[in-house]
Amino acid sequence: MTHETKRKIEGFVALFLSTLAAFIGLFWLIFILGDVLINGIGALHLNFFLNDPTPAGVAGGGLRNAFVGQLMITAFATLIGVPIGVLGGTFLAEYARGKKLSQIISILSDIMVSVPSIIVGTFIYALMIKPFGHFSGWAGATALAIIMIPVVLRTTEDMLSLVPWTLREAAFALGAPYYKVIIQVVYRGAATGIFTGILLSIARVAGETAPLLFTSFNNNFFSMNMNGPMPSLTVSIFQYAMGPYDDWHAQAWAASLVITLFILLITIGGRLILKWRYKL
Repeated sequence: MTHETKRKIEGFVALFLSTLAAFIGLFWLIFILGDVLINGIGALHLNFFLNDPTPAGVAGGGLRNAFVGQLMITAFATLIGVPIGVLGGTFLAEYARGKKLSQIISILSDIMVSVPSIIVGTFIYALMIKPFGHFSGWAGATALAIIMIPVVLRTTEDMLSLVPWTLREAAFALGAPYYKVIIQVVYRGAATGIFTGILLSIARVAGETAPLLFTSFNNNFFSMNMNGPMPSLTVSIFQYAMGPYDDWHAQAWAASLVITLFILLITIGGRLILKWRYKL
């Protein structure tokens, strides 16, 4: 067997295994999405979004309180976590480039990405719940923000590092200060990657349940008071899926479908905004 023939066989085997792995992953993705769609679409109706939960065992009702609570907690978590993550990634990529501090923070961020979310929930419980003696939506938002920060930070650092240094030098040659170079040149070049990291962080926390069980807990009534227990869609899905009632199971499937569609919509919307703003 010649070297060229051996190389072609190895290339074919690698291509076959890669294609097979891609189709296996795609199959399970379609299977899960199809299962959520089939089981959840039947329970989607207007009252599901406009009504609050009924007492246990009583058919009907909706999850209006959980939708509002989830949106509020996720929105405040994004407002807390995204700026910190982007600024931290900017510091590591621009001001601490090549320094030991940058390497240490990057390693710690990688560790934090893989830390189980329940540990973050117990940490915030000890920090913000136990001292005050009550659950709160702010604690839930803080827990989700802590989960988001390392994802956004590492993505921002990696994307900014990929922007060629020559672009910065060209801006320096025109007399632009460093902060303007970062905002108007570097961020523009890395906008797609940074925004993708933000979407990934939102997608991750949008389905988190464990941290909210320890922090915002849940509330079967409509509430917009972030200083007290807040209802959330993920905790409601957990409770309804574990419950004994078929109506609860149907609403849990419907809520899962809504979360999936929400992530899809913000991803498509974000891409359209980037395409319009930066012509990407």
